[in-house]
Amino acid sequence: MKKMEGYIHLKKLLALVFALLLTLQAFAATAPTGIKLDITEKTIDLAETDTFTLTAAVTPDGASRFFKWMVSDSSVLSVENGKVKALKPGEATISVSVHGYGMIKATCSVKVIDSRAPERILAYPARITGEPSKSFKLEAVAMPLDKTGAYVYKSANESVAKVNASGLVTLVGPGETTVTVMSRFDSRVKSSVPVKSAYGERITSIKVSESELSLEKGQAYQLTLSVAPQNASKAIVFLSSDTKVVSVDENGLVTARGAGKATVTVKSYRDPSINVSVKFTVTDANRPESIQYQITGGANLMVGEEREVQASFLPEAASQDYMLSSSREDILSVSGSRITGVSHGVSVLTIQNSYIPDIKAEISVSVSDDGVCVEMPLRRTDKTLISENLGKIDRLKQSAMNVLQELYDAGTVTASEAKTRKKIIENAFEMYAFPWAVDKKVYYWEKANSENGAKNFAPGIIYYGLPYTSGVNHNRSYDVKKALEQERYIKVEGEDYYLLNRASKYFITGYAGNDCSAFVALAIWGSTTHNGEAVKTGTLYSDSRLKYFNDPKELRPGDILVKHSSHVVMFLYWADEQMTQAVILQQGGSEKAINTVNAWVTDIGYYTNDYYRLRHTAW
Repeated sequence: MKKMEGYIHLKKLLALVFALLLTLQAFAATAPTGIKLDITEKTIDLAETDTFTLTAAVTPDGASRFFKWMVSDSSVLSVENGKVKALKPGEATISVSVHGYGMIKATCSVKVIDSRAPERILAYPARITGEPSKSFKLEAVAMPLDKTGAYVYKSANESVAKVNASGLVTLVGPGETTVTVMSRFDSRVKSSVPVKSAYGERITSIKVSESELSLEKGQAYQLTLSVAPQNASKAIVFLSSDTKVVSVDENGLVTARGAGKATVTVKSYRDPSINVSVKFTVTDANRPESIQYQITGGANLMVGEEREVQASFLPEAASQDYMLSSSREDILSVSGSRITGVSHGVSVLTIQNSYIPDIKAEISVSVSDDGVCVEMPLRRTDKTLISENLGKIDRLKQSAMNVLQELYDAGTVTASEAKTRKKIIENAFEMYAFPWAVDKKVYYWEKANSENGAKNFAPGIIYYGLPYTSGVNHNRSYDVKKALEQERYIKVEGEDYYLLNRASKYFITGYAGNDCSAFVALAIWGSTTHNGEAVKTGTLYSDSRLKYFNDPKELRPGDILVKHSSHVVMFLYWADEQMTQAVILQQGGSEKAINTVNAWVTDIGYYTNDYYRLRHTAW
């Protein structure tokens, strides 16, 4: 407050100093005997220009030239140092005098016009009378007819009538008012229409001829009403519950817009509790309900390889036209119905029905080259696909090892760091490449945490990687070797997978396994404890054995990204040349009901934008 008061005092002081200087100048200079403007009358057209300049001259020569400019109507004109700006149509007088000699002045009369404005406006209907809820279109004609018809509408009382920008007047309550239409270029040119709104006799009931109707898209249907008493008010409102399915105008004409179900409610505007509804079902023979697609050769291709995409929609009578688009054209290009691998990485291919764009399929397409693998293993399979899926897991591992070798060959990592990181990768993939199954349903950790059964382990499914057992500390230390030694899992004879052993004396919570922090701790250090405490995401976030860094492009195979007290994942390598898509290995995460080890490709911003900290596991 004191600072503001000081500012005000300083401003007043400066004004006084300025006035004093002017006075001294006036006394020092020769006194003026006359003043003259170069223009005494001026008409300015807003449609062409909005400024002009006045020049003042004083006599005799050498007299004071400290001019004071004034305008009689500042809403029409503004003037500063002789520069005049027109603000709106009208008339005003500009006067100029010399400071200290106010009796000596000159004036200029200025008329501001706008040649776009008409001379007058005709509005019809000349009078509006009706019941609340009814709408009337107010038409306006500019005279003469060659003038621009740009209008502004205004209601004097919006509790009686409202008017929109196009002149639609809606009566909203009983009473009388006026609606005025005026030229947008000159508000003085206008026309006013009187409006009277009054209710008729109160409605006691509304009935319709049909309670349910079926329409085909594009078809129209006029609702037939009966209102009691017979001579009751016509103030009735029609509302659609979904205008994308059916629309209804103020007269009850229903138009089918799109497939689906919607309800039209007919109600008294005066007493909304008096209403009736009609249910509409709209069908559309061209509307597809589902999509089927096929990528010839699959969704994994090599750089330079082309694939054909085919799609069809059900029912068969539906529109079969579709469009393809790629989320990363630098990785996967699209031309007609063909896709081509451009560079290694993952792109989302969208197949979209041309008639109903909401009917679509989104497929992750991986493009590989001879360097790194970007085809992700399946997260669950049946036993016939075990060998194939383990091969995909091994290719991920080999790609990570190859990247490490390249970093070592380039001198980016030392021999010691490369050795440490390779051991981390080997430990992680030993836990990942572990197929197993159950003979009976097993709840995910606890029944309450199973996401309505989605995370439960079920017979007939092969899972990869030891399962997720967050919070069960005596289970967190079980890697594959220990789990097999204690017969928590036993090899199924003649098969390539292990079975959870319910008969094991170590069968405590249903299975042995690791949570996300235990998974990376076992991979990095072979232990899930440090200084006598369990290693968890909170401790990994600031663990002194790990090195914090900022730039995601410094990520190396075996590094981790950790969100405090939430989740931790392991970085394997970059999936694209731009180093924006990361191949991530993790325990759980990234998809609903994932509860074992899995790999996926994602934009690195998925983690960095969610406050994940980057940490080197070796350097």
